[in-house]
Amino acid sequence: MAAIVAIAALLRLIALNALPPGLNQDEAVNAWNAWCLLKTGADQTGTRWPLFAYRALGEYRSTLFLYTLLPFQALGGLNIWTARLPAALAGVLTVALAAWVGRRMFDPATGLAAAALLAINPTHLQMSRWGHEASVTPLLCLLPPAAMLWAGLPLGNMPAQPKAGRAILAGLLSAACCYGYPAVRLFVPALVLAVLVVTVPAWWRLQRGRTASGVFALAFAAGLFPLAYKHVTEPEVIGRRGQMTWVWSPSDPLAVRARNVINRYVRHFHPDFLFKSGDADEVAWAAGFGFLPAYLLPAQLAGLAILIPQLRGRPAARVLAAAVVLYPAGDCLNWHISLHGLRSSAGLVPLLLLAGFGVAQTASWLRRRGLHTTLLTLGTAFGICVAASTWRFTWNYAVERPRQLAVYHGNHVDLLEAIRWLRPQLDPADRVICTPLGMNQPYLIVLVALEYDPHRWFAEPRELRTDGSWDRCLRFGNFYFLHEWERPAVLRELRQSPANARIWLILRPGETPAGEPVGQVVGPDGHAALLIYRLGPASATRL
Repeated sequence: MAAIVAIAALLRLIALNALPPGLNQDEAVNAWNAWCLLKTGADQTGTRWPLFAYRALGEYRSTLFLYTLLPFQALGGLNIWTARLPAALAGVLTVALAAWVGRRMFDPATGLAAAALLAINPTHLQMSRWGHEASVTPLLCLLPPAAMLWAGLPLGNMPAQPKAGRAILAGLLSAACCYGYPAVRLFVPALVLAVLVVTVPAWWRLQRGRTASGVFALAFAAGLFPLAYKHVTEPEVIGRRGQMTWVWSPSDPLAVRARNVINRYVRHFHPDFLFKSGDADEVAWAAGFGFLPAYLLPAQLAGLAILIPQLRGRPAARVLAAAVVLYPAGDCLNWHISLHGLRSSAGLVPLLLLAGFGVAQTASWLRRRGLHTTLLTLGTAFGICVAASTWRFTWNYAVERPRQLAVYHGNHVDLLEAIRWLRPQLDPADRVICTPLGMNQPYLIVLVALEYDPHRWFAEPRELRTDGSWDRCLRFGNFYFLHEWERPAVLRELRQSPANARIWLILRPGETPAGEPVGQVVGPDGHAALLIYRLGPASATRL
């Protein structure tokens, strides 16, 4: 177990600030708003200590991840490393917790196998190296069953010893998890309800079991109620993103809506998504890899073959089966360019627990029958498949993917390099005009790259505009984010600034130049990605 956790930590922490390269706007908005909270007690819009949601990018996001960032930023400041470190550590904790849950539900071998498979799982690795609030979804969805086991509820193979006090804490913790990423709010209540239902015979036979299960349910409902109330009374705020992406149209009848939801649910079990293509968003995910590596399929089939006969007599088998059936629950209601990897990750651990169960039980079955040669042969073949698949993913993720233009531009590597070059040369009186062409919320990237002072953000002039469904920042302080047709009037105004004020422009090649560039950012294809101009005499500098 120590070796598995060490490998999980190494794979999630090494070069964390460089892989993935750059900074995505979803990471930046979390990092910047957490920084504002840490320094001023308010998010970037001035809302004091938001609990249910905070406005970001034009939508409203969950706040739980923001608060996990605060201690890391208090120690390490505002940067890419601290933006991703909570996700990486949560990933390591998920691996360790998966081992504990697998052991308590089945046996130590199942726990170790599930933890090992999770430690090297490409989907979980990528999530653990990304400062998105969804990155901790597997942990938040594993904590409720772990808490129920800790409270002594009869979910596993060990004799149930229900404790009402622990059950109350477990219920409150499970409800607190729902304050995270929206997919958790769909998956966890469904899982908690399913677990309580499929284990009825086990806990109903025990007086203390009935009491513990009852107080767990009450505590969970009490903790969840404020969040549910907000969804009912303020759906246009807390549920804004969901309303923008329903898998149905407002005019669709109920039958059509139900059919669309069922179709999306069923597609999650198709081999194309699971083992071949995965999420089609190439900026967020390594292309050419399924949601799960293909070597898990035989392990999962073996797990199912052994699990199904145990459904009637073993609560743990019913709990795991329910979790696997529910795995797509977080991604059935909303549209995406494909099935959504982050939303589907709510059910990632149950899928790997099933595979770990299949590996452990198959090995045990072969050992009991003295088929050691067969066990060695199958184990070697499985190990070779795991090693080959892991090497292929590692090479793609660490070597090939950073050179892909979609990743390079989607994660604003060019803008970060431009700001790093420009930062030591900026004078407080200088003005900077940056193109938003080919960028997503560039102002957030600049704020993080400059480790900007939130007090300045609130004190200086700033202009935000809602374009369609999304917010767009045209200006904060001395920084402007303007398309080519928006610049002439601002340039005329800025030229009337004090004589010592310089005007810097960060433009794309092909946009109207402002003389000779004083610097350029060269992309992975060898061509200029951004050009930096300074109004006034300057010498050429190549980044």
